[in-house]
Amino acid sequence: MEISEIKKRLSAEIVGEKLFVYDEVGSTNDVLRELLGDDLAADGTVVVSDSQTVGRGRLGRKWVSPRGVNLYLSALFRPEIPPQKSSVFTFLASCALVEVFSVYGVDAEIKWPNDILVGGKKVSGVLTELGTSGGAVDYLVIGIGVNLNLSEEFIRREMEDISEKTTSLSILLGEEVNRERFCAEVINALDRLYGEFRRRGTQVIVDMWIERWGFIGKEISVDVSGEIVSGVVERVDANGFLYLRTDESDLRKVVTGDTVF
Repeated sequence: MEISEIKKRLSAEIVGEKLFVYDEVGSTNDVLRELLGDDLAADGTVVVSDSQTVGRGRLGRKWVSPRGVNLYLSALFRPEIPPQKSSVFTFLASCALVEVFSVYGVDAEIKWPNDILVGGKKVSGVLTELGTSGGAVDYLVIGIGVNLNLSEEFIRREMEDISEKTTSLSILLGEEVNRERFCAEVINALDRLYGEFRRRGTQVIVDMWIERWGFIGKEISVDVSGEIVSGVVERVDANGFLYLRTDESDLRKVVTGDTVF
């Protein structure tokens, strides 16, 4: 991607003010942490790459990262929050992505905790990694992968067991997506929501995410380390934890897991 084409579309005040664009990296999250270690990354620094050789998703899963077709982006945040509230930045990124998809006329939905779906198929994912110091968050690296111009043939050939659950924005729109434009729109959306967080705190982001998620009062099932936990969602707290009322009327707190349908 051309850095000049991204920059001319940016309106960001913090996120994206410092922008690094690469042809190929191991993973954008790793590069951002290296820049941080070299004292080259301030709050809001963004790393984008045309491809990744060891892209990864949540729980160490592989994220397929072919050259020249998708968005691979990581953003650095340095908020003054305790580690248990770090999930709010996964929420922030998810809300930003839903906003951007809506610009393209696509009604995207959030799958707790970190996926973006359209029509039940995954189009994007968020990976949050953090460093701590003295019991507080030192930094948060938010990795975002978006399937922009993957073809149906590529998905069938390369993604095998998850191919039926995967799509791309170009498939949904029936036309190629300008990656620089989409990248800039994601950065601008992240910046707007980060501004909201800085002005109003974590709860405004949690409330925004809950509204976009739309599952309060509805029954869901979550795979928690192989155990399927089902119940009605009573609430989501500021840490991103689910509280499900099970059939036995117990209130079950779910810290981590995968929503299943």
